[in-house]
Amino acid sequence: MMRTGISQTQNTTDAGLFAFASLPIGSYTITVEKGGFKTSKQTGNKVEVNTPLSADILLATGEVSEVVTVQAGAEQLQTSNATIGNVVEQKAIEQLPLNGRNPLTLITLEPGVVQRSSGAAGSGIHVNGSRDRAFNVTIDGIEANESSVPNPVSNLYRINPDNTQEYKVTTNNATAEEGRNSGASVSVSTRSGTNEMHGTVFYFLRNNALNSTDFFSNANNTGKSVIKLNQFGGEAGGPIIKNKTFFFGSVQDNQVSFTQPIDQTFGVPVVYTAQARAGLFRYFVPDPANPLVINGTTITRNNRLLVDPKTGQLRVPVCATNSSVGCVRTYDIRGAANNTQGRSFDTAVAAILSTYPQANNFSAGGDGLNTAAFLWNPPTQIKGPAYMARIDHTFNESNSMFGRYLFSDYNTLKGDPLNGRPQVFPGTPPLGEVFRRTSNLALSYRRVISPRVVNEFTAGYARFQFLFTQGEANPAFPNVPPFDFNSISEPYNNTPRTARAITTPQFLDNLSITSGAHLFRVGINARFYRHVDQRGQPGGINVTPAITFASGNRNPFIVTSGSNVTPNDGFSPATGINTSTDNVTLGGLINNL
Repeated sequence: MMRTGISQTQNTTDAGLFAFASLPIGSYTITVEKGGFKTSKQTGNKVEVNTPLSADILLATGEVSEVVTVQAGAEQLQTSNATIGNVVEQKAIEQLPLNGRNPLTLITLEPGVVQRSSGAAGSGIHVNGSRDRAFNVTIDGIEANESSVPNPVSNLYRINPDNTQEYKVTTNNATAEEGRNSGASVSVSTRSGTNEMHGTVFYFLRNNALNSTDFFSNANNTGKSVIKLNQFGGEAGGPIIKNKTFFFGSVQDNQVSFTQPIDQTFGVPVVYTAQARAGLFRYFVPDPANPLVINGTTITRNNRLLVDPKTGQLRVPVCATNSSVGCVRTYDIRGAANNTQGRSFDTAVAAILSTYPQANNFSAGGDGLNTAAFLWNPPTQIKGPAYMARIDHTFNESNSMFGRYLFSDYNTLKGDPLNGRPQVFPGTPPLGEVFRRTSNLALSYRRVISPRVVNEFTAGYARFQFLFTQGEANPAFPNVPPFDFNSISEPYNNTPRTARAITTPQFLDNLSITSGAHLFRVGINARFYRHVDQRGQPGGINVTPAITFASGNRNPFIVTSGSNVTPNDGFSPATGINTSTDNVTLGGLINNL
């Protein structure tokens, strides 16, 4: 091998066949010697991951001291097997653009690969029409799958362009070593040290200060989204003992801060308007004889078209008398006629509502009169380092081994927009965060038992842990308000955490036997799968104490016992108006117990 100076020798069979099984990837020089013939030397024989290489060498008559050197070229046709696939080499990994420095994203450039960007089941990577979960990803032969929601580009173990030598994507007719899943096989090979000392340090930066404000941010007056990406680290490799023992290591740290529009990750947060928070609820009184039409829509009840979409100012007059129509009437819950017992605001609910921001958009959510939207770009952070260490050692021509270890933390903080759990309002705790920890170990031993028999044994494990905090993302948990509002959004939840830990010990053994003009390979691949779940809600049921606000008999009230109250006849949840009595929902502002 040219990079390490390690060599191996064997005699051909009577048929002139030679085979070096289970070689490390790299560039090799093949030298053939026999008495009465010139020595033939073929350079540039490139061995790629999970890809057999054929080399045909001709000997010319002459003295052994005479050397004929031939530069090998790439094979024009793969004749060793019927596998359809492609090797992504280190040069491509290093030089092609990679958002986030994830080399596995290059899978999307392979023939037959389609990427769907929509959420929910079925999204992700599809190969030749297969399901997005029909993949098998290995790193140095060891399991590297996220088994519950597998996606080959998710890169759980945080490999990067510095520690990846190359990987092969097999999309059809996988061999026995690569098989297991019907979609595609992705075989990753990590880098090793060489006889030359080398190292690199890097720093990658993205910052929204270098960007312009996009069209939608301008339209919603929310300011440009924040993108601050800082990735830094380095790699180093070289000899411990020349031509014998080598080391390689890499480290990368991720510090990413970004914002994303709330309506893309949560929906439109709805808050009370300033008037409703003060106890003044408004409702539109239509004029049957002269219907109000705005922008081609006939208005018969509360509608966002009744107010200015930016300021919330009324576009129709306030009713001058109780008999006026075609106008907006006000219901003051503090007035003596409507609050006969002189009750004050419920302190518990008022304390929660005091944390809500003022509405800033009257066209995206709510009825515009009593409820409206608050649009903004909640912050999110992604943090965590990734490490890799590898040692390669050759005892002699017949015995060699390597050990490799990967470790990473990759945590989503200040919110979990991917799973619809961002920070709902500024200053409130996020609905959840995600903590990810992974490790992957590979130990491999290669032994040449005889010139015709080679065995390679690999053992290791894969482990990843996901912790999805929910209520725990709130420092006050478990003292979270048990209130469930009907007409506005809640910036909290009281659902406990969900955790998942998957550990997969594995061993595999490949035995290669050369006989006559044939090479036979047999082996075993055993994986022991252990999946442990801790669910915050059994069976996926989220149980929250319910408080429902109702109105009736012109005296609205709040129920705080945890019971569910069905709205009275004529009550419209969409507008909060009881069309039979002109009552309005209070949203919990009055304590009438």
